[in-house]
Amino acid sequence: VIRISSTYDASSRKVTLEIVDNGPGFNPDVLDKVFEPYVTTKLKGSGLGMAIVQNIVEQHGGRIFADNVEPHGARIVIEFDHQT
Repeated sequence: VIRISSTYDASSRKVTLEIVDNGPGFNPDVLDKVFEPYVTTKLKGSGLGMAIVQNIVEQHGGRIFADNVEPHGARIVIEFDHQT
């Protein structure tokens, strides 16, 4: 199951997009490196997907974070400061 939610905090003027799944989560060995190019745990993975996503988010002034959720699953959080 994948859950996607978005919020806007008017006081901080921050838009947050959160994607959470209930899979096995990120391998603890790569969690700290998940946005680095060529980091993958898949046999046929290039390890470029998350690095490309991070680049796109940052080019638009945003920030991206990855972590695991309990009891199992992964979470990606993308934040943008609202500009007027």
